[in-house]
Amino acid sequence: MWLGAKSKTAAVLLCATAASGAAFAQQRKEFRITATEFSFKPSTLQVPQGEVNITVTNRGKFLHGLAIVGRDEKIASIESGETQSLTLKFNKAEQVIFYCPQPGHRNKGMEGKLTVGR
Repeated sequence: MWLGAKSKTAAVLLCATAASGAAFAQQRKEFRITATEFSFKPSTLQVPQGEVNITVTNRGKFLHGLAIVGRDEKIASIESGETQSLTLKFNKAEQVIFYCPQPGHRNKGMEGKLTVGR
């Protein structure tokens, strides 16, 4: 079947739009948290199922980090003024607690709640 120049252009644009839409749908969602003494802001996050990226910036004076109860992935330590990211995959709707793994920080209230939705 022969397509004219306008039809070919429209077909290429349609394919490109479909491909970019699929890529957009699969993009990892990013969430930002700020760590200070002795709290996280925000202390509650709502994230979708699938792959998410959590970026933590330490605005405090001490080392901080981010760990999640029941998960092996974590950021063990972040220097003051530094930023680090953690990629996580959630396969089901659930609630998990995140906290600072530095000694004594969680006991001082440095934790939050992550709610995984649909």
